[in-house]
Amino acid sequence: MKIKLIKEQYNGISYNYFDSTSNKVCFMFSGTGYTYEKPLLYYSTELMLELGYDVVQVCYSFNSKQFEQEPEAISAIVYNAANSIVEYVLSTKSYTEAVYIGKSLGTLPITDFYMQQSSPIPSRYVLLTPLLGLEHVMKNLLEKQAFLTIGTADPHYSKESLEQLSSHELAIVENADHSLEITNHTVESVIICQSLLTKLKTYLQ
Repeated sequence: MKIKLIKEQYNGISYNYFDSTSNKVCFMFSGTGYTYEKPLLYYSTELMLELGYDVVQVCYSFNSKQFEQEPEAISAIVYNAANSIVEYVLSTKSYTEAVYIGKSLGTLPITDFYMQQSSPIPSRYVLLTPLLGLEHVMKNLLEKQAFLTIGTADPHYSKESLEQLSSHELAIVENADHSLEITNHTVESVIICQSLLTKLKTYLQ
């Protein structure tokens, strides 16, 4: 049975809530242009529901001036927006496990805050095209553990950086761009999505 999407708002920030009556929850943070309707986030949502999680998609939005700041300040802005929803949802139900999934910009609150904090419940982290080109992101990822995927045609891809992140579950996709797709190769892009979701399912089970 298809789980109904409930659109909610808290503290001025909208979020989508899929209630599967679970004691496990998945928080999702989108990228600036990569929304929850795009393939990886859409099917990641479906996968988490299949695995028996409630899913919370945080629907923040930012203006261009907010992105003129230093990377650490931008990260704090995204975290503050996302965390108001996270804390509220966690206060409404006794969850025993959490998964945090971020895409691009949405990986910043995960790498810079959630992975650095002591979580009140067991938590796992999924980083879709993290911003490895940012020095503070790399520093925060060292000796941590997450499912991390990036394409070799992504501007934030760095072979040298990834060699330092051997503690993570790495899924490196040849020739894939920042959307984890290969331009003008539709079928191959669909296969990439399928492969990544299969690996993610194995990681989370």
